[in-house]
Amino acid sequence: MTGQHKRTVESGYDRMAEAYLSTKDPEDPTMLAALEDLARGLPSTAAILDLGCGAGIPVTRWLARRGYAVTGVDVSARQLELARRYVPEATFIKADMTDLAFGPETFDAVVALYAITHVPRAEQPALIADVFRWLKPGSAFLATWAVTGWEGEEDDWEGWGAAMRWSNHDLETNLGMLREVGFEVNSVETHGDEKETWLWAEARRPT
Repeated sequence: MTGQHKRTVESGYDRMAEAYLSTKDPEDPTMLAALEDLARGLPSTAAILDLGCGAGIPVTRWLARRGYAVTGVDVSARQLELARRYVPEATFIKADMTDLAFGPETFDAVVALYAITHVPRAEQPALIADVFRWLKPGSAFLATWAVTGWEGEEDDWEGWGAAMRWSNHDLETNLGMLREVGFEVNSVETHGDEKETWLWAEARRPT
């Protein structure tokens, strides 16, 4: 199932890349507030990893325009074609985020917004351990998570003509994964609407 799960996510975002991008609000207040909070603790030349960067809007572009050295990772080739067009100053890698091999203490921050939800639940603890290892001591991990445990697939997500799959733990399990590998969870908020609610968490690798 894991292989099929990942192929569904990859092919889905390839097919719906433009439609998905059209839903992104560059002025989303929740996202901008979280990024502003993250930026306050960063050096001016920070190296930042954006996991599941998609087409680079708004997160990768927001970070790159502030002079940070941003590396975006996504499994979708079409998403990355758009990202290279809209954020030419960033570096992009096509990869499954669970297969990355960065060295220890490479990044000043890691961001994963609306991305870990597509990683099979069984692989999420190892991914979080990798993020912890990639971060420099004192650096932050900003991520969004589900608030209820659920796995499932839609054959035609939002009418965009492609299937998509999700795999989520519940809120306490997500926070527990962060703490289990050594993160200090500094900020926890939930935001949502009548359709869905997301956990926004900022965690830090201790100094």
